[in-house]
Amino acid sequence: SGMLRVFTCLTDDHNPWLIIVAGALCLAGAGVSIAVLRRAAQTVGWSRAGWLLMASVATGTFVWCTHFIAMLAYEPGAMLGFDLLLTLCSVLLAVIGCGAASTLAVTGWRGAATLGGAGLGLSIGLMHYAGMAAFGRGGVIAFDRSYVVASLLAGTGCAIMALRAALRSAAGHGAEEHASGRLGAGRREAVLGTLWLGLAVVSLHLTGMTAVTVTLPRPLALEGTMRTELALAAGGVGLLVLAAVAAAWMIDHQTRAESGNHLRRLADSAMEGLAITQDGLIIEANDTFRAMVGIAALRLLGMPLPGTLLTMRGALESSGGQRQEGRLSHADGSALDVEVVTRDDVPSPGMRIYAFRDLRERREQERRILYVAMHDALTGLPNRARFAQRMDQMLQLAEREDPPHPVALLHLDLDRFKDVNDLHGHAGGDALLRGIGRRLSQAIPAQAFAARLGSDEFGVLLPFTQEAEVFELIVRLESALAEPNHIGGGEVSITAATGIALFPTDATRGDELRAYADLAMRRAKASAGRGLRFYHAEIDVAERHRRQMSEDMRAALKKEHFRLYAQLQIDITTSEPCGHEMLLRWLHPEHGLIPPADFIPLAEENGLILPIGEWVLREACAMAAAHPHLGKVAVNLSPVQFSQPDLPQQVASALAASGLSPWRLELEITETTLMQDQARTVLLLKRIKALGVSVAIDDFGTGYSSLSTLRSFPFDKIKLDRSFMAEIETSPQAIAILRAVIGIGRGLDIPVLAEGVETETQLTLLRAEGCAEAQGYLFGRPEPVPGNRGQPSSNGTLAA
Repeated sequence: SGMLRVFTCLTDDHNPWLIIVAGALCLAGAGVSIAVLRRAAQTVGWSRAGWLLMASVATGTFVWCTHFIAMLAYEPGAMLGFDLLLTLCSVLLAVIGCGAASTLAVTGWRGAATLGGAGLGLSIGLMHYAGMAAFGRGGVIAFDRSYVVASLLAGTGCAIMALRAALRSAAGHGAEEHASGRLGAGRREAVLGTLWLGLAVVSLHLTGMTAVTVTLPRPLALEGTMRTELALAAGGVGLLVLAAVAAAWMIDHQTRAESGNHLRRLADSAMEGLAITQDGLIIEANDTFRAMVGIAALRLLGMPLPGTLLTMRGALESSGGQRQEGRLSHADGSALDVEVVTRDDVPSPGMRIYAFRDLRERREQERRILYVAMHDALTGLPNRARFAQRMDQMLQLAEREDPPHPVALLHLDLDRFKDVNDLHGHAGGDALLRGIGRRLSQAIPAQAFAARLGSDEFGVLLPFTQEAEVFELIVRLESALAEPNHIGGGEVSITAATGIALFPTDATRGDELRAYADLAMRRAKASAGRGLRFYHAEIDVAERHRRQMSEDMRAALKKEHFRLYAQLQIDITTSEPCGHEMLLRWLHPEHGLIPPADFIPLAEENGLILPIGEWVLREACAMAAAHPHLGKVAVNLSPVQFSQPDLPQQVASALAASGLSPWRLELEITETTLMQDQARTVLLLKRIKALGVSVAIDDFGTGYSSLSTLRSFPFDKIKLDRSFMAEIETSPQAIAILRAVIGIGRGLDIPVLAEGVETETQLTLLRAEGCAEAQGYLFGRPEPVPGNRGQPSSNGTLAA
């Protein structure tokens, strides 16, 4: 049979010692070739080209050397010679053919390993028969065609199996050989590839040699000793080539191992958990990741990721380093929230790196930050922001009921808290607030919610069914506040003004409910009786109007809605104009022009009079400089403006900016202004008058002590209050007061101006009594100045 003939050829026609040498060289060469080919499959670019070159040299060399030594071991060929040129061609054919087959095998195409294995088997067969042709010099060699075909099929089949086995675990281009859970899977496949490749060479040679029949026309002198020497020489050369290639592979392998160990130690020192997957299976993980999942390294390798270990919140991003959140399962059954960042095709195509960051610390920090943002640091109670959030939630739940479930909002403001701070210092005030916060928390029922809204203000929300629950809560809060507070070795008692607004009776929105409770609280604070008030729309409408006016006034400052009007002043003796008083008007977008008497008192309360007064001063000076026909312009100063130590600088700045001569500016103050802080006011007036500006006393006769006022400061003009003009035609007392004031002015050499002149009879009486100047509707109503800007400048001063 065929197999028996092959066996007979091996045992009877070959030198056994040379066959052993050829077999050892074949096995070593196959191992080196497979190792280098696997390394080539794991690289790209020029690196792959270099490894393929070494693979082709190693494979071609060991295949040719194995063939050459086996040919020398062939006994019938002892009397044959060699054709040197054909022998060299067979070497080149082996190197080039094996190189082309190896290159095709590692391309990564589907079926590339099979095609490369087929090419490798055919290359080995062509090299074998080319070598046989070179070996046949001096004789006639005949081939059995069936054995030739069988040898090519055997060599090609074994070569295909060799490359498919060898490249199976290396196909991932950089995957570690222990990627799967199978112990030593990569090494086993390398060994299988080595054995299959060795079998491909041996089977092809033996089957091919069985196909040979040698006829010797004459004997040639190629002795056995010379044949052995040639075999050993060829084996030595082959081993040298294989040793060089193997040395290069070992150096690279050691370098990669050291680099991998270094990277592994570096990864183990990272705070983040790191895992590397190949085709969705874990091939490497650092200590941090293993601790996160509680699984040992060997058990972890080969597990799918994501999978039972990792569940993502949303679709997993394939690459780009985008941060996502997921949950890692621990071996003890617990779960860990993590932040996941993935990178694909790093360091080689087909691989994915996962970086995991434990979110427990961040979650705790976020919880602490949220707590700090929503709670008062001093009392531990929720703050205003949390109170508003909770109220919105509570009202939304209440609205779902039909009818809506009522909710009470209690706004508490402590009485005399400033006195506690003044007497016991801020530390005492803080201790008081901490005690009140603690007692409020203990006093409210479970369904209620308490918060600190401001320095000495607290709020309580109470969903209720019966109004008796609200009154019960009020009693409990009053009892809590009435408990003595031990501060600085003594006891301090305190009360609170409480305003109450009800949902949905008083308001259906949270902001309205807060505003109405605040209005009720302010009314309770202003009352002399018990500090508790419920909101009543009819009673609190005036306060709401005042608040709305304040908001509108602030908007008017920003939107430039203020105007200056001028009212004529005349010299009674000559009936000629002697100046104008500049009067402020507010052009409200809804209510039209609003006179100063309707908003100036409110502006003085809320402090807006300061930017308004500064603008009036600058605008009046600018108007007077632009319109010389106005003559001297008079501007009223509010008592609040004298709280500013830089008031004289404001006057000087307005004059300098407009270029107005100081003698054309007259500032008017009331007796009330002077009496509030006479020493301070007189000092400021002296500094203002030193600028060359005249100062008039306005509304004379209505203050506390008019005569002492005139004595305190050298005024430039007395303006008689308009209330006297209304009675001057009918009241002898009014005429007597007029004469007295004019006499005082004449004695002090101060001109007197009468305000509110509306009839010719009043003017005639003033002229007869010797009054110097007059102002009133008889001469003209306040009017805007032609070409007047009539609005605040946009430099932001008014909004200061």
